[in-house]
Amino acid sequence: MNKHIAIALLLVAWFAVVARAEGLAFQPSEQGYYTFDTGQFRGKVRVDGQSQGICSLVHVPTGMEMVSPPGLLSYYRVFSTGVRYGEAARDWPVVARVMDDGALEMRFPPAATHPMEVFGTFRWRAADTLDLETTVKAADALPRLEVFLSSYFSDGFDASVYVARNLYGAGPATAFVRADWSELLDGAYLMFPRDPESLRVMYDGRWGIPPSPVTWAFVRYFAAPIAVRRNDKAGLTAVLMSAPGDCFAMSTPYNKQPPDGEASHRSLYLSLFGRDLAAGQSAQSHCRLMIGKDLSDKVILERYQQYLAERHR
Repeated sequence: MNKHIAIALLLVAWFAVVARAEGLAFQPSEQGYYTFDTGQFRGKVRVDGQSQGICSLVHVPTGMEMVSPPGLLSYYRVFSTGVRYGEAARDWPVVARVMDDGALEMRFPPAATHPMEVFGTFRWRAADTLDLETTVKAADALPRLEVFLSSYFSDGFDASVYVARNLYGAGPATAFVRADWSELLDGAYLMFPRDPESLRVMYDGRWGIPPSPVTWAFVRYFAAPIAVRRNDKAGLTAVLMSAPGDCFAMSTPYNKQPPDGEASHRSLYLSLFGRDLAAGQSAQSHCRLMIGKDLSDKVILERYQQYLAERHR
């Protein structure tokens, strides 16, 4: 056996032992569900062909449920230029398995409604840190592919996004800005693209394709793809992050519906890929969910730099 293959197999076996010993492995549960218990968080992933993603995430020290339906890290709408693939990936047929290292892999086979094979792999990196790697294998050409990933949090979690200097050069160069309503904004949801090209993709007509078309309010470009939902009463902070090359826009509803109305459904969205795939071509995108007590903006940015360093190893 080639020594490099042998080393790789030993590493997989070692990671599997560590994951299971530290409670970082997923476990099969009743049909269509997998469970996890990291010591900090316990919950369930739903993979029954009706809704995919984390349907329960309980913070063990406080007993707080952090999820509202349809869940966290759930594949939602999928687009390419001029095309919406079915209504939502949430109802695509899916096959799931626990991998040797304890990660949970979801596989969406290609079909007439979506000419692509999609793999989503959930992997706990630490008791408070969950990674999701998404791989798309294109059966047909997919110009400006967008995989729209949704996460819905429970009551009390308000949103903010890490944004760049505004278009007129005023204000701080970068800052976490709350997703609060303003009468100056024209749109049902707030959208923060990566750059002007990404803005053009978001407004190329794809979001007008029914059902449930969305009108986006462009606010600012993001400084880095980092979005936060904080529950000040519980002291819990959930952070979604990705690398700029993997995520071309972030979006969220207002924290409250205008003006001073009911709280929104407390979601965060990542628009993944944003690039052309030729028939037969594959691409990967990566994101991370990190949850902690009383995480400051400074700590979040430090953890983000650590995340980028990991991704570049």
